[in-house]
Amino acid sequence: MSLLYQHGDALRRFHLAVGEGHQLGIEEYGCSEGTPLIMLHGGPGQGHSRNVLGYFNPQKYRIILFSQRGCGNSTPADFGNINTANLLKDIHTIRAHLGLQKVVLAGESFGAMLALLYAEQHREDVLGIVLWSSFLGTEADLHWLYGSQGAPAQIYPEQYLVFAQGAQTIESLLDNYHSALFGEDELLKRKAAQRWCEWDNLITTDSDMQGIRLCKADKQLSRAQHMVHFFSHQCFIKTQQITAGAHLLNHLPIWFIHSRHDLMCRYAPIHQLAQSIKAQLLILNGVGHCSANPIYAEAIRRAADLLLCKIQHHY
Repeated sequence: MSLLYQHGDALRRFHLAVGEGHQLGIEEYGCSEGTPLIMLHGGPGQGHSRNVLGYFNPQKYRIILFSQRGCGNSTPADFGNINTANLLKDIHTIRAHLGLQKVVLAGESFGAMLALLYAEQHREDVLGIVLWSSFLGTEADLHWLYGSQGAPAQIYPEQYLVFAQGAQTIESLLDNYHSALFGEDELLKRKAAQRWCEWDNLITTDSDMQGIRLCKADKQLSRAQHMVHFFSHQCFIKTQQITAGAHLLNHLPIWFIHSRHDLMCRYAPIHQLAQSIKAQLLILNGVGHCSANPIYAEAIRRAADLLLCKIQHHY
């Protein structure tokens, strides 16, 4: 029996202009007077999902879901203005528009990276953080994911050969995919998106689903373009930026939930980060990267409840 929370319809849905012609699709759930929580989805380029609502108590939290620039129901897909600095600016714009002085940040994978960066820059505006399957955006993370010596390539060498298409370095692999995904040849573009998403799904689920889980072609292309756009630019952040600023997070209540066997996002750096800032770390075994697993989902719910108790006790 699931212990996840049940939610009704949205309190409201709207679009918010955040500059450079971008409009973010936003939805609010839970209690309008509750502790405000901004959910940062993964990807990059995944778009927001209502599946995360079950983690958060609708009687205690005011949950704000939104799709980051250029994905989900946010428009347009103008990659000239899609970068990490603007995604962080958008979080601040949402908070200011809603009149929220302090917020809880929740983040998954790439969204966890954004949450940590935002908290380092605006620590006085953050009540606490709950993160799962966290990605730190380092060069080592990218080599783990897409390099020939990374764990996924070593576990799935046959699939990696198809994915890499002969590229000898991670730089050439990303350059090749960038050229294909943003080129004029529509057939080449679609085939590259399919290969990219097949590899992404394989290491996310740690099983060869042979395309069963793949999304529609347009979403597949958008997802691949976002990931290659960010990863080709080292996520638009400085080397080790999060760990360099980690001391700024010491005062915050933070919960990490991470699987020891996550092929997508390495466990060891999260363990080290959690220790360095004295954060809580819930360690899961054998569930991989996917938070849809019931054990993973209920661990996130537990962390969100504990964080709320900590905040209410502290404030």
